[in-house]
Amino acid sequence: MKENEMILRYVSPAPEKYEFVRKAFGGNSWENYSLPIGNGYFGANIFGRTVVERIQISEPTLSNPWYTGKDKTRRVGASAAGVNSFAEILIDVGHDGVKEYERSLSLDDACARVTYIRNGITYKREAFASYPDRVIAVRFSADSSASIRLGFEVKIPFIGEFTVDEGDGFSKSGEVTVCGNEFIIEGEMGYYDTKFKGILKILNIGGELYSEKGRITVSNADEVIMLFACDTNYELCDEVFSQKEPKLKLQGKSIDEKLLSEIIAKASDMSFDELFARHLEDYGSLYSRVALNIGDGDDSKKYTDELIATHKKGERSLYLEALLFQYGRYLLISSSRSRLPAHLQGIWNAYCESPWSCGYWHNINIQMNYWLSGPANLSETFIPYINYAKAYMNSARENADRYIKAKYPENCSEDGKNGWIIGTGAWAYGISGFMGGGHSGPGTGAFTSLLFWDHFDYTRDVDFLRDFGYPALYEMSLFFTKALVECDGKYLIKESASPENRHNGEYYHTVGCAFDQQMVYENFKRTIEAADILGENDSLIEKLREMLPHLDPVLIGDDGQVKEYREETTYSSIGEPNHRHISHLVGLYPATIINANTPEWLEGAKVTLTKRGDRSTGWAVAHRLLLWARTKTAHKCLDLIDSFIERNVHDNLWCTHPPFQIDGNFGYTAGVSEMLLQSHAGYIELLPTLPCEWKKGSFKGLAARGNFVIDCTWENGEPTYVRVLSRVGGVLKVKLPQQLVCDSDNIYDGMFEKDTYRGEVIEFKC
Repeated sequence: MKENEMILRYVSPAPEKYEFVRKAFGGNSWENYSLPIGNGYFGANIFGRTVVERIQISEPTLSNPWYTGKDKTRRVGASAAGVNSFAEILIDVGHDGVKEYERSLSLDDACARVTYIRNGITYKREAFASYPDRVIAVRFSADSSASIRLGFEVKIPFIGEFTVDEGDGFSKSGEVTVCGNEFIIEGEMGYYDTKFKGILKILNIGGELYSEKGRITVSNADEVIMLFACDTNYELCDEVFSQKEPKLKLQGKSIDEKLLSEIIAKASDMSFDELFARHLEDYGSLYSRVALNIGDGDDSKKYTDELIATHKKGERSLYLEALLFQYGRYLLISSSRSRLPAHLQGIWNAYCESPWSCGYWHNINIQMNYWLSGPANLSETFIPYINYAKAYMNSARENADRYIKAKYPENCSEDGKNGWIIGTGAWAYGISGFMGGGHSGPGTGAFTSLLFWDHFDYTRDVDFLRDFGYPALYEMSLFFTKALVECDGKYLIKESASPENRHNGEYYHTVGCAFDQQMVYENFKRTIEAADILGENDSLIEKLREMLPHLDPVLIGDDGQVKEYREETTYSSIGEPNHRHISHLVGLYPATIINANTPEWLEGAKVTLTKRGDRSTGWAVAHRLLLWARTKTAHKCLDLIDSFIERNVHDNLWCTHPPFQIDGNFGYTAGVSEMLLQSHAGYIELLPTLPCEWKKGSFKGLAARGNFVIDCTWENGEPTYVRVLSRVGGVLKVKLPQQLVCDSDNIYDGMFEKDTYRGEVIEFKC
């Protein structure tokens, strides 16, 4: 084991607890203990058992709708909603009474491993999900020849278990057949006629392989290699969103069975080590960009569940805090590289009714999924969401047409010329509209378009800005110019709501709440900025310049708090005082209007955060971490890290809402990034929110806006070495402590500024 390896380690398998459940609930083995691997196309969960191993397969397009039936307002209540589990692979190993057992998931090479000794023989398993070769590969080996005996079975879960209204179209059918050394998994989800197919191939080195009665058995082998690939007939395109008839969304779409067979054949022609080398080269090109060390000690040899338990007792593990940071990066690489973005559980799901349908929720969750992509140096992982947005954009324009026609007919232009808007919910097969009256205001649209600006800001990809980023910002601003009303010289959102907050038990609807106003402000500001970069100008841009100062995005209440609602007096005179959402601070993060140059607003944000409280659901604690990081209040960030570890993570480090939601993992990584490096104020600031407990450490490869890559080493809380790589060129501006100097330029008043060229490296030393 190498020094400071980022690894999850356990001394026992995932327990056989609440197996094969239809719906998520606390304590089940899949959610709490299994270890996830994924390649963006599909995912798997490894349980590490020695008697009967379980490998559960997830695929994100195998889905039913969240809403259906004659009553379109009700949720599907029959354990049929959302993404459905693809397959269960059960492997009869037959090893009880084992010794020196250990299972692990190494983040450094994205490989899950199991080792143990039985009857003097050391057995080993390795499992990884390859993006370049589109397979999951598992190797069973031993240090004694002819020692591997395995029996394989495959099951398609939840067939025939749907109990829904007559005629709703819900069904799941399929069968597993055995052909030589392959399992062929074929079936269909009935609502959208989603056809699915998987191939599981068993390769034995030495020994014998035979199949009978739906089972493949290997005996007396030196090694056994398992290869799995799958696909569906889903195609990410405009029609899958714009076509209203479910059965027509995939009409004419078929599985590329030739490609699927070729994937398995190509993988079969390579050795396991060759497959792994290709996987590691690909995965390492992303993961190894960033390293983090925040302490002298190395707890990588300790077991992860024990680290969590001792952390809860007050014995801090700086290694565990860094491990959680890298785990978020690992999960994003594993779940957001193919045709769909990471959903609310990434790419993983074992249930018939997936939690919140494994959807893409746009009132904070999808945004939190991708806040880390820029600073954690993984901008490529945001591309699946860009492609997803391109596919749903025409439907989002239809949403805007309907809304403006209904609410502001005097402002309505011809169809397709009213901008675009998206409601909270979105899925692989559709997006929700927005007609007001729900639990979130239209700021969800600008909350989303801000992701496109941030992607540009971290990459400085002008082609992306011109082709998609700017048009998306522009059309979102166009929508808001039609949806704002003038009130006493201010432009306010009339149909406004702060996400999911209630007053007297009911969702509270108002005019011009902070969430909507701040997001409109940010979208107008970034649209203007993008137009200036591209040299664009027209009457709409001029209108945005005129309206921007009159959006009134931040108000301070009688308690000194940032007000959530314009009519609010003291804190929580309207709304729930400890609500999980803090939507009225989006101007602090991810936006920038609340900053050191607006000290009253910044202090108001601190008042709001203090009164809201630290304890909440997993993603909400991560959101609080991000907000406190922006205020540069280090001890509060550490309190929230403690709270997150003690109350909001399972033993496998997945975040619990409850149940499991992956946005908390992603938000944690974004929050730690924000503690170590900030670049939103027009310059780079190092260690802005560094806790005293992290007094010594280093990071490598964090990214700043402008597409600069930063390495930093610190002692006693102060930087001692800084390296900056300018990946695209441009003006570099860094705030530095006085003891750091650069040989080539003087530093005035702690600020270094230089016009860099592409590929230039600048170092600062004591």
